[in-house]
Amino acid sequence: MSDILIAVLGVTGAGKTTFISKATGRNDLRIGHGLASCTQDISSSRLEIDGKRVVLIDTPGFDDTTRTDGDILELIATHLAATYAQGQLLSGIILLQPINGNRVQGSERKRNRLFEKVCGPKAFSKVIIATTMWSDLGNESIGTQRVEERRREADFWGGMVANGATTVRHDNNYESARKIIRMVLAKNSGPVVLQMQQELVQNDGRLAATSAGRQLGLDLREQVEALKAEIEELKRYPGIPDQELRLELQELRQKMAEASYEQEKLSRRRSPKINLDTIQQWATAAGGMASLGAALIPLYYALFDIMIGGDCDTRHEIQG
Repeated sequence: MSDILIAVLGVTGAGKTTFISKATGRNDLRIGHGLASCTQDISSSRLEIDGKRVVLIDTPGFDDTTRTDGDILELIATHLAATYAQGQLLSGIILLQPINGNRVQGSERKRNRLFEKVCGPKAFSKVIIATTMWSDLGNESIGTQRVEERRREADFWGGMVANGATTVRHDNNYESARKIIRMVLAKNSGPVVLQMQQELVQNDGRLAATSAGRQLGLDLREQVEALKAEIEELKRYPGIPDQELRLELQELRQKMAEASYEQEKLSRRRSPKINLDTIQQWATAAGGMASLGAALIPLYYALFDIMIGGDCDTRHEIQG
């Protein structure tokens, strides 16, 4: 019996690790209770449900407190490339979306677009959009309204729902988490190759050439232009004291420099091209398909070295 792989995605604070903790009954997972992100790297947890072996893959979220969206996208791309090379494909995706925000945020639109570009329309039917943080709402009708708004709007969940994605409420308990996993299993007609996995192969591992990479590049350009406009507007405002003006301009210029640097760094992010001929060569060198997993371990670390700049500390965490 083979494992059924399900990725759990969402912004920082959406409740990904908490969801996995509830589903597995484990209380040893590190869970964040503030703005800081606790999921620093991709990890997996196993459980059995209705006689099926399920692996839940916990990923760092966008809007991370210590890393940029480019860093997170790169980490996800690295993992997808490595698992694709090993023939380990996802059977479903649970996208956790907090419903307790006061209003629709521009960042929410951006993160949703990135998620869509990672998956691709062909994978939307494998997606469960699970809304979280209902207990934070004083009036549940507000949450219901927010869900319906997002289901209707193409910039949010509308495109995914139109192509087979399902929305469901998560009540932050064992029964609710298992119910959502069963929904993934009920949808399952076999594994799916995500759009980003295909595009990394087609584009020699260049992240910027993938749909998600191009979307992130566009978002960064828009951010730089918005900051430029804000700086020019601030210069024309006569009522701000000189010292305060200097500090605000310094902060805006720093943000613009960081966004420009992210643009430049995105163009250099890449993973090695992975193809079936290469995989077969590794398998043969390892003495057959039974040793393929062992043969691919160097590839997995090579991917991380290339895409995160040879971060030895990260490698040790993965090995541990």
